[in-house]
Amino acid sequence: MKLVDNSQQFDQSPTLEQSFQSAINEGAAVNVFELAQQFKNTNPAFKKPQLVEERTSLETEQLWKKRLSMLLDAENKLMKVIRFRKITGIFTVASMAMFLFSLYIAPTMSPVLFYGLIVVAAFGMATYPAWLLASKSNKKQRDDISRLFYKSNHEIEMSDGKITLINRANYASVTQIHVLDRKLGLFANS
Repeated sequence: MKLVDNSQQFDQSPTLEQSFQSAINEGAAVNVFELAQQFKNTNPAFKKPQLVEERTSLETEQLWKKRLSMLLDAENKLMKVIRFRKITGIFTVASMAMFLFSLYIAPTMSPVLFYGLIVVAAFGMATYPAWLLASKSNKKQRDDISRLFYKSNHEIEMSDGKITLINRANYASVTQIHVLDRKLGLFANS
């Protein structure tokens, strides 16, 4: 039987199998338990980089809850801006309609109401584009946050007054936060 010296094929960080092979090649008696203990107690020459930091389950759950709260806040801001945009649009259209209708028929409105309608229509026409830009910006921010959940292989389910984070790999619930305040019937973070 011919022994082959293959110690040059291995890199600088020996593994347990490499340690066994070198001991066998030297012809020495191998005490597997001592060699394994010795290998276990030594630090490797390099550590593999980790994609996710090591955290406890409580820290991980708090991190997910914080991210869900960020998503909920972004959703609430988007809904608030959309609400203001719609209210502004309704008042603008209503005041323009009343203004144009008052021009068509005989003057039955007081001058204060007539000029008030003009001011409301001008204010609405000036602020509606700002609300439109703000709603697009908030929608982009909300979509960016929800895209991060999608990239980490999670999905969000909103039901029964709570947001549940679900791992799509095994469809297990990771964590949940309550959205509605049961006493008031309003959003909890509003």
